[in-house]
Amino acid sequence: MTTPRPAPPLAPDELVAAGTEREVLEAFLDFHREVLVRKVSGVPEQEARHRRVPSKTTLAGLVKHMTGVERGWFQRVLAGRPKAEIGPNVGGGDDSWELADDETVASLAAEYRRACEESRQTAARFALDDTVPQRRLG
Repeated sequence: MTTPRPAPPLAPDELVAAGTEREVLEAFLDFHREVLVRKVSGVPEQEARHRRVPSKTTLAGLVKHMTGVERGWFQRVLAGRPKAEIGPNVGGGDDSWELADDETVASLAAEYRRACEESRQTAARFALDDTVPQRRLG
């Protein structure tokens, strides 16, 4: 008689289809956050900085930009923290696409992951139906 093997844990893409509304939303965000990091991991630095379109968009710049977006929405809007308290790159504006010479794909991905973790901690303090003021949207 053989003992049935336990089912493996759900994969990240499976988690977006099961659970409470909050669990699904958080899994969806985390899945796509990690997709971004996986897509740029292993890309040579020169390629990650190469512009393929007329805008400032680069693969490395996209990671930096999304770090600013995380900080803008979760720290600035949701938590109501002042920009000066949050640090650099808040909001994902035009300057969030500009790369410093010492920034690498690995350092940008690590900073993005830190910003995402801070976003998770901030969001955990709120219910899904909580509202917060937003300077342009009310």
